[in-house]
Amino acid sequence: MGILLRIPSDRNRERALDIFNKATEEAGEGTHSLTIGVTGMGGIAVELFSFVQDDEGMAGSLAQLEEFCELLAVAISGAHPSGLVMRTMGDTHTVRGWVFRDGDPIPLNRAEAFNAYCTDPATGEIIPPDPDTEYADAPVIHI
Repeated sequence: MGILLRIPSDRNRERALDIFNKATEEAGEGTHSLTIGVTGMGGIAVELFSFVQDDEGMAGSLAQLEEFCELLAVAISGAHPSGLVMRTMGDTHTVRGWVFRDGDPIPLNRAEAFNAYCTDPATGEIIPPDPDTEYADAPVIHI
């Protein structure tokens, strides 16, 4: 049995594209990944979009983008607990995160991002961060 999620409206899909565009603008140049996680009945659905961005534009998989934005639209519906993570890869990886409240991505500060991604959800114990990873305040991407 799969994970049951609300089907997003066309308006949610439009907002998902707006939020995606704002998030990728905030990413800047470099190699990045966006990960969306949505909790539904039966588990957590996760989609990843990896991309490289430079002064000439963005390169990434169209198929990955479509799947990512469809799950982002589900998160925007506000019907399920959801979160978004952006990783920027380099000598040091930077992690920024957002939690969705009533369909809006709310930026996490550095400490909240660390707590969200370095705490075992089952036990509450701290998990060491990946080597060469820093956590940063997420920018506002509200549309």
